[in-house]
Amino acid sequence: MVSLSSVRRQLAQGRREGLRRVVLSGGEATLHPEYLKIIRLARQLGYKHIQTITNGRRFCYPAFLEDAVAAGLDEITFSLHGHTPALHDRLTRTPGAFLQAVAGLRAAVAMSGLIISVDVVINRLNLPVLRELLEFYIGLGVREFDLLALVPFGDAWRRRRELFCDFSRPQELSQLHHALELGRRPDIHLWTNRLRPEYLEGFESFIQPPEKILDEVRGRRQMLARWIGGGKTPSCAGEACPQCFLRDFCQDLARLLKAGCLPPRHGPLCSGSAGAGEPFRFRKKQDIVDFAEFYILSRYFAKGSRCGRCSLGLRCDGMNVRDIRQKGFSSMTPVEQVHG
Repeated sequence: MVSLSSVRRQLAQGRREGLRRVVLSGGEATLHPEYLKIIRLARQLGYKHIQTITNGRRFCYPAFLEDAVAAGLDEITFSLHGHTPALHDRLTRTPGAFLQAVAGLRAAVAMSGLIISVDVVINRLNLPVLRELLEFYIGLGVREFDLLALVPFGDAWRRRRELFCDFSRPQELSQLHHALELGRRPDIHLWTNRLRPEYLEGFESFIQPPEKILDEVRGRRQMLARWIGGGKTPSCAGEACPQCFLRDFCQDLARLLKAGCLPPRHGPLCSGSAGAGEPFRFRKKQDIVDFAEFYILSRYFAKGSRCGRCSLGLRCDGMNVRDIRQKGFSSMTPVEQVHG
């Protein structure tokens, strides 16, 4: 458990760097014995917005919720992966978790001025009822949701046959899209996290901002730095890679380390765009964030479903994901094969 003195140092460093917002997460942040002190400390240091991500169970106790808000808590994100005790408690493997979390959610929604959102980790058990799940929490007054893809590590990976979705299957993709339709309501704010862009065709505005890759990379900076410095393949490499949001990023990094240079991608050729930018050249003691910024700008591309019938397909890399979020996959017009 992180000590209060360590948290104080981190919060003070953040303020010196100009940060104004702090997120308390875990593990389960509310179990920290100094949780309320940490909230007060963050407020005293000048943080303007204090958020916590939680399983929500401790907030079923009214005094704890009231003390947290009085200390300066502005926003609570509840991690809720089912809309029934059977589903949520099976996923969390904690009997009674659903009843406590929903009690805390109801109490928090009723508090004036407190921002409430719900995180849902999408998995094979809740995907068939994902829309129903969201509608349940909308009925309780929630208007903000973040839908997260599973990360192939730890317990989730050990339970992969039970939990992991395959959105290349039409039925599972249709179930995802059916739930995403709720995000088109003007009163609902919906985000996705770590879902591959090609699974969001028709819902491009929900594609996670590409800059979020920088957060993923910073969280793995030491591991990736060892790979760059000594050529040691990351310990997570292997069977889990196809399920990982950073799969293409790591494949590009491997190409860079092997060749010493990586060119930008090109496209969409159907619109006459050939892409731009200089190749990225490997340097010893390379900062992985430098490469991540190049990847986002020049290599983070995707293709839509119609690209498969385009005669330019073998020469075209699709469209940069930044542009896809703004223009949509439909802005790419396939060039039909001419038969003579």
